[in-house]
Amino acid sequence: MRGFQESNKKESSKNKRFEVKENNSALFNKAVNLQNKGELNQAAQIYVELIKKKYLDEKVFLNYASICQHQKNFKDAILLLKQSIKINPKNFIPFFKMGFILNNMGSFYEAYPFAKKAIELNPNLWEGYHNLIKILRNLKRPSDAAQYAETARDLFSSNHLFDGLLGEIYSDTGDFGKAIHHFKKAISKAPDDDEAIYSYANFLIGTGERKEGIEYIIKALRVNPNHAISYYSLSTIIDVKKDKELKEKILNLEAHNFKTREDHYTVLFSKAHIFHKLKDYDMSSNLLKQANDLKLLVRPSNINEIIGLSETIKNKTSLKKSFDEPKFKFLRDIFIVGLPRSGSTLIESILGMNKDVYNLGENGILLNALIESEKSNFSEIDRHYLKYSKNYSSNKFTTNKMLSNYMHIPHIVSKLLHSKIIYTFRNPLDNILSMYRAKFTGIGNEFSSSLKDCASYYIHHFKIMSFYREKYKGCIYFLNYDKLVNNPEEQIKKLINWLEFGWDESYLTPYKNQQGFFTASNVQVRAPINNKSVGGWGKYSNLMKESLQVFEDNNFALDSFEKFT
Repeated sequence: MRGFQESNKKESSKNKRFEVKENNSALFNKAVNLQNKGELNQAAQIYVELIKKKYLDEKVFLNYASICQHQKNFKDAILLLKQSIKINPKNFIPFFKMGFILNNMGSFYEAYPFAKKAIELNPNLWEGYHNLIKILRNLKRPSDAAQYAETARDLFSSNHLFDGLLGEIYSDTGDFGKAIHHFKKAISKAPDDDEAIYSYANFLIGTGERKEGIEYIIKALRVNPNHAISYYSLSTIIDVKKDKELKEKILNLEAHNFKTREDHYTVLFSKAHIFHKLKDYDMSSNLLKQANDLKLLVRPSNINEIIGLSETIKNKTSLKKSFDEPKFKFLRDIFIVGLPRSGSTLIESILGMNKDVYNLGENGILLNALIESEKSNFSEIDRHYLKYSKNYSSNKFTTNKMLSNYMHIPHIVSKLLHSKIIYTFRNPLDNILSMYRAKFTGIGNEFSSSLKDCASYYIHHFKIMSFYREKYKGCIYFLNYDKLVNNPEEQIKKLINWLEFGWDESYLTPYKNQQGFFTASNVQVRAPINNKSVGGWGKYSNLMKESLQVFEDNNFALDSFEKFT
């Protein structure tokens, strides 16, 4: 009897465990069905319940991570993917997703080992190669990126994406001949791919080939009449008097007909640019407000994050004696820093007229060097920086205009012994308006969609640069954009003299520069130096009230910036 009871208990317990497992499996299947139907919140609730019940199936974590990723909850997505990897380290999918998410978050170093592991686990995953190559580009490792792109192109010979990536890689390194070859190869393989066509068009515009660039943008729009970014590019480069048909095409666009929020605000920006060129500043203001308000919903302002990081670096380095004494040896690296739209691209173009100067553009190699040298108390920054910069050019001098490098001025001055810094600045309201009118696409400028945050960022810049100006006297050249465009020859000669370069008249014609410019200012630098934008904020005086209020609340005088000169 007792034996039977014990046996019965065991059987009952076995059945209970089976029942729980069965119930969990049923719940999981229900969650999958809900997820497939797009009912993500309901599916997520079930996944949470399963995790609480310790139903530790890798697919639970993987599927839930996909929902978090879709909802832009990247922190939770990463935690879930890590758990999935822990359960099954041989599944390539969570590695791929980790690399993809971290790269899009700007965490390139963290992304790299996951992306690399994904293609090791699945060498036939073209998406894995695509992701890894993009990460390597972001890590400023063009030779490695090109090597993987060549491998992937051979493995997936019918896939045009790798030819397109090779075009972008060689564009990065200034090898425009190879870039053109690969861009055209991509288009020949996929003549109906609007993105491939647009990538080449963007390259052409960046290298000064305006007419041909427009032709390829029009080709992209023939393939996809709803290719929003093409309309935006056209709005920045067309002449509204000459290109009347294109002007009308943009003005007749209905933003709400475009599928995504990003496309929606991109169209609004496009129309705002056209109305600006037509001198209808009220209509332009209204459209800019709509565009930026919508953009903030998609890409919230990062003002607190970037100011906090900047202040943290300043406070840490200012307390360390090793950052007190500059030990400049000789010039090799020129850092151009400042706020976006403050004239940095113009300075880059001017200096690039020197045949010994190579423009690295907005290049994150300093951050790479900082990360790699942190363990050595940053004593090896110079060596690491040189290693990365030589991937792009063997020229005697390089310029780096990653604007956020202003945060790292103590590291540059004290540890990069072959460097000089140029800080560009301009009238605060002109600067803010220019940022607000630009549709920045990269990571880091999300604050530009808020007039209040733009003003706060300007004040932050003024304060922190005043601190560095005093701390590192003579190490930073403060260049007033307004003075530059009003009196180019005088101001350029002063700068060239400070750099100890020999004078050449070509510095006065930077629009003839043959190097590529792929920033929001690429159109302006292709025109002769002019002062058309100085005082332009007055045309948008009603729009600028929010910024003016911030300046007033902070007792910031609008002419404070002039104290730098």
